[in-house]
Amino acid sequence: MEMSTRSTADKECCADILNLPDEMAATMEKLGGLEGLRSRVPSRENVIEEARLFQSLSDPIRLQILHALQVADLCPCILKEITALSDSKLSYHLSVLEEAKLVTWSSRKKWRIYMLSELGLSVVDRIARPRE
Repeated sequence: MEMSTRSTADKECCADILNLPDEMAATMEKLGGLEGLRSRVPSRENVIEEARLFQSLSDPIRLQILHALQVADLCPCILKEITALSDSKLSYHLSVLEEAKLVTWSSRKKWRIYMLSELGLSVVDRIARPRE
C-alpha cells in the first residue's frame, strides 16, 4: 500500500510545476524554468558518443587492454598474451575501443601497433589516478 501512495505522491509532486517546494522553485527560476533546464541537458542524440565511451569502459578486459597500452604501445600478439584471449576475441575488444576512439594503431613494417589515443590517455589517466 505504501508503494502506491509513494507513486501517487510522486505523480502529484510534478503534476503542478508551479506548486514546487520553495527550494526547487528557486532553482528552476534561476535556470529559466523548464525550458532553461532542457536547454542545459544534452539531447539523446547528442550523448550517443558518450554512451559508447561508457559502454566500452564497462568491460574488465577492455580496461585491462587500456592499462596495458598506458604502459607501452603494443602489438596484438603481446596483448593476446596479457589478456589470455583468442585472436577473434581480442580483435573484437580492440574494435570496440577503436570505435569509442580510445585506441588507435599504426603500421610498422608488417606489424600493427596499438596505442592510446589522446582521449584514451585522458580516460586512463583519470581512472588510474589514486583515490583521494
